[in-house]
Formats: sequence, C-alpha cells, structure tokens
Amino acid sequence: MKFLRESTGLVKEFSAVDAFALNFSFLGPAAGVSYPLFVSAFLPNSSWILSVILGAVLMIPLVLNYYLLNALIPRSAGDYIYVSRAFGPFAGSILGMSLLMSFMMGFPVLAMLEVIMVIVPGLQAIGYSLGNEALINFANSILSSSLNLFVTTTLIVLIAFLLSSSERYYARTFRYLTFLQIIGTVTMIYGLLTFHYSGVSLDPKLNTQTFALSSIFVLSLFAFANAPSFFAGEIKKNRKSFLAGYLLSYTVATIFVLLLIISLEIGIGKENYVSAVISGWNLPISTSSLLSFGVLPFIHYPAIVMIIFVTALSWYLLYAMINVGASSRILFSLSFDRLLPAFLADVKRGVPFNALLLSFLVSMIFNYVEVYLGYSISFAIDGLWFVIWNYLIVAIASIKFYKLDKRVLYTSISSVIALSAVVFTTLYYGIVNSTFGGVIFEGNFAFDIISIFIPPITGAVTFVISQKVRSKQGIKLSLIYKEIPPE
Repeated sequence: MKFLRESTGLVKEFSAVDAFALNFSFLGPAAGVSYPLFVSAFLPNSSWILSVILGAVLMIPLVLNYYLLNALIPRSAGDYIYVSRAFGPFAGSILGMSLLMSFMMGFPVLAMLEVIMVIVPGLQAIGYSLGNEALINFANSILSSSLNLFVTTTLIVLIAFLLSSSERYYARTFRYLTFLQIIGTVTMIYGLLTFHYSGVSLDPKLNTQTFALSSIFVLSLFAFANAPSFFAGEIKKNRKSFLAGYLLSYTVATIFVLLLIISLEIGIGKENYVSAVISGWNLPISTSSLLSFGVLPFIHYPAIVMIIFVTALSWYLLYAMINVGASSRILFSLSFDRLLPAFLADVKRGVPFNALLLSFLVSMIFNYVEVYLGYSISFAIDGLWFVIWNYLIVAIASIKFYKLDKRVLYTSISSVIALSAVVFTTLYYGIVNSTFGGVIFEGNFAFDIISIFIPPITGAVTFVISQKVRSKQGIKLSLIYKEIPPE
C-alpha cells in the first residue's frame, strides 16, 4: 500500500453554511480592515474606497482558482496536495513544512492582535462607558509588561486549540461565532452611519499611495480567501458548498468592508480618523483599532458597547482556529503521504488529534519567543512570505491541472500576475517611501530573516530524512505523489 491506509478517517462534517463561515471569518472584514486603516494614516493622499475596490478585484482570480481546484480535487490540506501532486514530494515537503511554520509562528501574532485590537480597546471602552476607572487601568496593565501580555496570549492560544479539538464542536463554534461577528459588524456600521455626517471622499485619487494601500488590504484581508481549501475533504456537497465558501463569502465580505469604510468616513471623517491614530484623542481608549471607533456612537450605552466587544472577540480568535485546523490537516497529510511519522495521522473526535497537539506545543514555543522575549515578525514580511510561499506557488502549481478544467489555466495565470503585482507594489513603495516602509516593516530584523529561511530549510531537511528512512523500508516516495490521496 502506497499511502498510510485506504481511507483518511476524516469525517465530512462541514456544510455549505460552515464553508461560508470559514472563509468569511478568514477574510474577517472588521479585523482585516483594522490594520490597513492604521497604515492609511501614513498614506494621507490615498483613497480608502478605491483601495478596497482595487484590492478586492485583484484577488478575484485567486478566489475563482481555489473554487475550481477544490471542486476538482476536494481534499483537506488542499494547498499542500496541489503543489505536491504538481511538482513532487520535494516541493510538497518544502511547501507543507513552510506553511506549518508560518501557521505556528502566526499564532502568537494573532493572539497579540486579539489583545491589541480587541481586548485592550474593548475593556477601555467599557470602562469609560461605565465610568469604571479600575477596568481602564486593568486594560492598560495587560500591555504594561511582557509577562502580562504573554499570559494573555497564552490563554487565547489555548482557547483556540481547545475549541478545535473536536470536529463537531469546531464546526458549531465557527458557525455561531461568525454569526456573532456579523451582528457586531452590522451594529458598528449602523452606529457610524447615524453618528454624524462628516462627508465621503469620492475623489478617485488613483495614485501610488492608493495602490500601496490596496496592496495592504490584500495582504491583510483579500488574499485570505482559501480557508475551505484546508478542509475540502471534510465538506459535504462539494460544489454547492464551495460556491458558498468562496464566491458568496468573498462577495459578502467585500460588501461589509466597503460599508465599514464608507460608514467610518461618514461617522468619523477621514481627517479626524487620521488625526486620532497619529496624535490620539481625549478619551482613555486606544486609537489603534477599528473597534475603538466602532463603539464611539454607543459610548453612552454600556450594554451595546459590551455586546460589540463580545462579538469582536471572534475577530482574531476565528483566524487562530483556522490556523489550528489548517496546521493539523497539513501535518496529517504529510504523515499520510509518509513524509512524517504515522502517529500524526491518527484521527480522534474527527480531527488529527496528535497533529493538533504537536502544533500546539510548537506554537507555545513561538509564543514565548515572540511575545515574552519580544522577537516579533513584521507585518510586511509575514504577509509577503505567505503570499509568495503559499498563494503564488499554489497558483503556479494549479496550471498543471488545466487538463481537468481549462478554466483553471486562465484563473491560475491571472492569479500569478495579480499576486506578483501586490508583492512588487508593497516592496517598491516600502523602499521609496521610508515612512510607509518603516510602519509595515517594523519588527525584529534578525527574526524576519530567520522566518524567511528557516521554513523552507526545514522542509528540505524533512524530505531528505524521510526519503532515506522510507527507502530503507522499501517505500519509494515519488510513487506516492503520482496519485491523489483517498478521501
């Protein structure tokens, strides 16, 4: 037998609604908008609305490409499957291990974003709304020391893994938390639209700053449109579910992003927003997050502020849960293809449980290094790394499958062109505009370099070791990768 066994053991638990929830939350309109809006304060001549539209249009080929690939080859850990079957075990090992390292290194980043963008400003807003200075001081204390931040991020990572330890509970949690996120986002949009009229800038401003901001929207939001690919083998009624998971979720998420941008311009005003981000305001609430502005229309209604805060807790938690699911499925698939030890392919409660535990342990090591020791990775390196090592390579690999559906040839080539344009724009403007570059490349330079080279090196070493071990066992890895794994 070439593969580890005749069936993966994974269960088709996800419905069309779940597929929609997975991708909508991975795109994360409210969370995804927060960082680009922060960066926009350093791009004063950019157009928010046009940047969103450009970013959304650029990634349409990528969405269509994933939709077609998943419909043609519905397997979990899809990105790894497509690259490994197109280019062989060596490329598959490098991509698989690179994605794993990226996800594991990303858990602390998401946990810190949950703290900085949601928990701290949310508690500050509730404290101000209630007139409770102790709550405001408690929120401030979370960021006052690396130990406090480390304890908080550890708790967030632990919660994400616990909620992911059962397939059935994972699907239900995702469904309900996504519903809460939508309610909270709609509430913020309504509040900002009815707050007070500051006007909307309809000046197209098609300039370099707008293109630069659109690339940040892609790196922060629109590129993350492939969540169903990690769970494709566990999704029921493939084509119907993938329509909801890709096309419908992307359309709805884009509409939400546009409404958030427009409502923010109307309720707060672009100049007021930029001023608050750069210089602060007279409220004891951080201005680094969209949440701070989203609760402002309800600041004298503590109950509504609390509701928005509770729904916002899903912003980065759901991101983290997708990372958990994706990393465990990739470990599972590497094991199933005999690149990693067999115990990582054991399935319990519908999930690759041993793979999930290993992912958790490695993530906690990175949590300590990144949060407690302060070796943080910059936004640009993290985003560009993921675009190049994941989306761009998958887009190139998908060209190999055009014989299954000729439309794949057009979507894959279009995806390569669009992703390359985003990479070029980000790097170019980050170099020529030192202020913009200083913001997006802020981080530990040495750790940035390590994060670029360690993942592919790990993948290459894994392949060399696996090939030697399997060769002694009489197993030829190259034969395994000539077939699509069973369901």
